Amino acid sequence: MFSMFRVSSQPVWILLAAAAAAIFPGFLAGAGDQDEVCNRLRAGEVIVSFNEAGRGPLKRGEVMGVINAPPETVWRVITDFNNYRYFMPRTLNSMVVAADKLPQILQRKPDSPEAVEQMLGGAPADHAGSRLPGGKSISYLYSHLDFPWPCQNRWYIIKLEQDETRAAAQFYHLSWTLALGNLRENRGEWILEPFDATHTKVTYRLLTDPGGKIPKFLINQGTCSTLPQIIAAVKNRAEVLYGRK
Repeated sequence: MFSMFRVSSQPVWILLAAAAAAIFPGFLAGAGDQDEVCNRLRAGEVIVSFNEAGRGPLKRGEVMGVINAPPETVWRVITDFNNYRYFMPRTLNSMVVAADKLPQILQRKPDSPEAVEQMLGGAPADHAGSRLPGGKSISYLYSHLDFPWPCQNRWYIIKLEQDETRAAAQFYHLSWTLALGNLRENRGEWILEPFDATHTKVTYRLLTDPGGKIPKFLINQGTCSTLPQIIAAVKNRAEVLYGRK
């Protein structure tokens, strides 16, 4: 969903620490056994890990953290798609795609964010219209991301699958796959579950390939530095919404 690429001469560890330390004290990378993971999360750490994504050198990134708000509140934040530009890193614009406009967009395959936004009419669809509380629902999201020079900005439309079937137990799941855009790959998921009565354990997974001539090791580094930033943005938004900040 959020594939922000950042070129840097600094080691990956420094990138991770700089992104996470201000929000989550005691940042450490890498996951361990479940007891160790719970203890580290309870201490306020962000845990970042990577695994093979199949063929090729790209890695699938995963980040876990705890947010001081219940899962229902965090779910409201990560499904506030039309307002991503106000709190998600590098998001220039984001709009839920209206169901009646989607077939035309997928058929015409516009080649620029301006063309997509013109077809959308500049107004996002109401996400509530496609949501099924307590059930599963599918919607489509357009996003335009600001990539640092010399990279070209990226835009995409992704297919979102939202699962609220376990909402009564405060479990939520959101996944996405690429439908259209100037990226080669963008897929991932959010998993929300209770950590205790008022805290949420958040797991965010991302596999992204912006395409072009960017070396794969730099893509992995960009994903590595992005993951804590995304969690930090959601954490801040959710805790403000819940009245903890």
